[in-house]
Amino acid sequence: YHSADFTWEDTAYRKGTMDEINAYIKEELEEHPFSWYFSRKFADFAGLFMGFTATILLAVLFMQDMRKNTYELLHTKPISATQYVIGKVAGGFLISLIILAILNLVFWVACMICTSGNGFEIRLTDFLLATCQYILPNMLMIVCVYTIVALLFKNPLPAVPLLFLYMIYSNMGSQNAEGVYGYYGRPLAIMVRFPGMFFDVTPPPMAMVNQICLLIASAGIILIGIQIWRRRRI
Repeated sequence: YHSADFTWEDTAYRKGTMDEINAYIKEELEEHPFSWYFSRKFADFAGLFMGFTATILLAVLFMQDMRKNTYELLHTKPISATQYVIGKVAGGFLISLIILAILNLVFWVACMICTSGNGFEIRLTDFLLATCQYILPNMLMIVCVYTIVALLFKNPLPAVPLLFLYMIYSNMGSQNAEGVYGYYGRPLAIMVRFPGMFFDVTPPPMAMVNQICLLIASAGIILIGIQIWRRRRI
């Protein structure tokens, strides 16, 4: 059924004339600058890339701390549970932030070079805004998942398969109210996808609400992590 539905959608398109295509592009660019559309395609790629990168890279965030001798030593130090947990979360989030900053600059420069001489408006703020809206809350949740798993099991490695399953869940399609299959996002998903064509980059329904829920859930996980660290210290 889904294959037939997609085939029907594909056959609904036809080749436009040069005047029709130019008129269509002009109409879309009057609504938003070129970089606004490009930044959402960037968020689609960077969100997927950073999901896998953070899952692999952040596995070492708690690795040294969870070794028996180090773990016991940390609990004898005058550092508070709040300082420790928030410090580890901030450290992991900062690593993701640095990588994302580099990706933003690279894609912004590439976009300017590729569109040079075409009169397209390219704004770095579009890339930064898309990153803040559609990627940073996801990165915070990934760091928090590592935090809670490491504190519960005294080992961060069980979080790796859990996060891969989390990403598969986040990237799965579903049916809308009309029964049409597509990507509409999922509750607490750590990816926001823009699978449509270049000028069809409308965020999935409830995407911003979901991002806010991720921030709230992350704060809750941090509070739980603080309590776990405090109890085990006692």
